[in-house]
Amino acid sequence: MNSISQSDSEKLLYKLILQFAFYTQGSNEQLDPHLINISKNLKQGASHLQLHPELFALSKTLTHIANNERLQNTAPLPADQNRDKDQKKYFITRLNTLLSESEIPPKFQEQCALLKKRIQGELDDSTYKKIIDSSLSLLVNIKNNALTEQLSVESFLFDISNHLDSLEEITQDASESNTQSIGNMDDFDNIIEQQVDNIKNSSDHAIELSSLQENINQHLKELNIHFHKHRKIEDIHQKESQKKLSSMSEKLQDMEIEVKSLRNNLKLTHDKAYRDALTNLPNRLAYDERISIEFQNWQRYKTPLTLLLWDIDLFKLINDHFGHKAGDKTLALVAQLIEKNSRKPDFIARYGGEEFIMILPNTNSDEAMVMAEKIRIIIANSGFNHHGDSINLTISCGMSQFSEDDTDVSVFERADQALYQSKEQGRNQCSVIRK
Repeated sequence: MNSISQSDSEKLLYKLILQFAFYTQGSNEQLDPHLINISKNLKQGASHLQLHPELFALSKTLTHIANNERLQNTAPLPADQNRDKDQKKYFITRLNTLLSESEIPPKFQEQCALLKKRIQGELDDSTYKKIIDSSLSLLVNIKNNALTEQLSVESFLFDISNHLDSLEEITQDASESNTQSIGNMDDFDNIIEQQVDNIKNSSDHAIELSSLQENINQHLKELNIHFHKHRKIEDIHQKESQKKLSSMSEKLQDMEIEVKSLRNNLKLTHDKAYRDALTNLPNRLAYDERISIEFQNWQRYKTPLTLLLWDIDLFKLINDHFGHKAGDKTLALVAQLIEKNSRKPDFIARYGGEEFIMILPNTNSDEAMVMAEKIRIIIANSGFNHHGDSINLTISCGMSQFSEDDTDVSVFERADQALYQSKEQGRNQCSVIRK
């Protein structure tokens, strides 16, 4: 009984192993060699003991495969983690730069400040998602605000158009009234002329003095009636004209007030668009406009013109070690020192990040170098404390003078090369590259 049972069990085991080898062959390249050998041995009538070494090797391979899959499912690769972390850090850095350099409308500056504060904190997955949501919300709010301002300007221009149409109508009425008045005057002249002719005819044909006197009195009476009638009509026209002119004057005054208000609002909007909020200096947009004007003047008059490019040394370390508030304070201080120690005709702007740019009219590169060195030394001696920590501050400068066949782009590239030269030679110095 036991012998039959064992034989049946072996047959069943062989059958199962054979089916397993058949169905799983080709599913994993590590298992295939074992499965092929097992299948081959079974077909040749191998016993349980003969299959034992191959089955043991198969079991070992299966265990190895299962362990690898478990590790892959439970622990992400460090490379993936680092890549995700780097992507988040890059996004946060770019977002912080965007918030610092963009012109944020006053009504959204508090929202922007809260977002910048959140960026500087610890960034877990939850905080990162909140920053994304807050950024999108801020952008949508700014867009809607710009759209509202645009609709407001369009509404104002529509009102101005209506005022102009009304003034045109009043002017046309006044013109028609004046034309009618002139027509009435012509009619009155004709009446006077006719009555005078009647008086003359009466005089020529009168036989008795009493008859002549009666005729003249009658004509004078009719003339007086026409005169009063004409005067009454003219008074009415004059009052109507005066009323229309008064209405026109009031509308003109209203238009003048509205236009003045619009002009002031446009000026404020223009100033905000062309000014950096952090340093209160002109921004890159203002520089692009100014360099175009100065370049045209240089081409026309050929007076010296020099371009300076400044960059705060090791600014990233200030941000990293002391925080973005210290970085903002550094930018504001440098802007103030450069502006305070420049001349009235000089133009200075925040070009972007920690870079500033200067346009010096009627100044050659030698004169510009003297001025730049003065500013550089002042900044190097103006370190400040932030929450008890001393922050050393230096700045590097590169410059170039406009020469024949130059463009604003070619001069900027030379100034940028000069700035790079200052950095490479140890920072805290000024360099010039001439054409």
